[in-house]
Amino acid sequence: MTDLFSYIEEEENKKEAEKLIPSEKKKEKKEKEVLSVFEITKLIKGVLEPNFSGVWIEGEISNYKHHSSGHHYFSLKDEKAVISCVMWKATGDRLSFKPDNGQKVIVLGNVTVYEGSGRYQIDVKKMTVSGIGELQERFEILKQKLLEEGLFDQIHKKPLPFLVKNIGVVTAETGAAFQDIRKVIRSRAPFVNIFIYNARVQGKGTESEIVDGIILFNSQADPVDVIIIGRGGGSLEDLWSFNEEVVARAVFNSKIPVISAVGHEIDFSISDFVADVRAATPSHAAEIATINLTEENLRIGQYKSRLGSSISNYFQRQNELLNAYANSHAFKRPADILNNYTMILDNIEDKFSMLLRVRFDSEKQKLSKYDDILRSLDPESVLNRGFAIVRDKKTEKIVSSAKKVKKETELEVQFKDGKVDVKS
Repeated sequence: MTDLFSYIEEEENKKEAEKLIPSEKKKEKKEKEVLSVFEITKLIKGVLEPNFSGVWIEGEISNYKHHSSGHHYFSLKDEKAVISCVMWKATGDRLSFKPDNGQKVIVLGNVTVYEGSGRYQIDVKKMTVSGIGELQERFEILKQKLLEEGLFDQIHKKPLPFLVKNIGVVTAETGAAFQDIRKVIRSRAPFVNIFIYNARVQGKGTESEIVDGIILFNSQADPVDVIIIGRGGGSLEDLWSFNEEVVARAVFNSKIPVISAVGHEIDFSISDFVADVRAATPSHAAEIATINLTEENLRIGQYKSRLGSSISNYFQRQNELLNAYANSHAFKRPADILNNYTMILDNIEDKFSMLLRVRFDSEKQKLSKYDDILRSLDPESVLNRGFAIVRDKKTEKIVSSAKKVKKETELEVQFKDGKVDVKS
């Protein structure tokens, strides 16, 4: 490190000395010192690599990738700067822990310059855990807080509808996540309506846009059936909007089931724990939310085939049963059985007819008696016996006593064969 500072001081002294050189000589010197890109890169490489060998650096891992080759690529960062790192497979295989985004580590390595891109990086020779990174620590604190409040409890999880017709998506409209969601839904269930709330999903203040999207879908008069929130993969800081408390509470308070699809399968966010369903990826969320129309048609066809087989088997069993009855002793002598029942029916009919005649004669006698009584009470029967009916002609009321008849009252006397008007 001291050699580098000496080198920088020496270069500054040269610049000061050059100010004293006549302009023509300086021009000649400048023309002679024009360097190619490769040459200047080699010079930088020659300065950096010898002077920054075996340096210890502390920082937080981000953009971590464990390549299929076994090599590890990541960045180390703090609040003010980021530097790229590479750790080759042989070194990585000796680690006692698994590196991950958000971990705060101390590395020992050499600064190397890759001439092909002019980029410098740390060639890591050793790595130890320094402690949980700031973001990871905030993540764990909030996770524990919401866990204790019960926001992750299964009892609060709302089931997804079987047949979804309208889906609301809260993500960046131009992002790959939305394109993946739309592609999967269109291939599985083209009848589903997709509504997008265009929200930024990375950077400071974006959590409020995610919250606004959830609230908007919940406030619609004709709400969607399911809400999907999420984005594609990234580092812990890239996904941080979905680790904010306001987002977690908006997901928890949603009356509509929420699917959280943040990052890749290995990524977990606070919204994943609070949501009704956690999807490994945005594409997976689209699969969870919708039925596969092709598969459902195939399943219906299978049900139809099974139902047809069941019906066929049922009728076959019934035919076998009928054949068994037909071959039984009873069906071989049906005349005997029918004659038996015919005799029974004849006896029942005779008894019923006798009871009916007795009952009818009795009722007939009662009716005749009632008829005689009614006839004796008929006014015409009284008139036939020589009696007459006297009425007050004015009031048309029957006069039953001579004492009730005043002098000069007009009366009407009804006989069996007519009426006569008289005056008292």
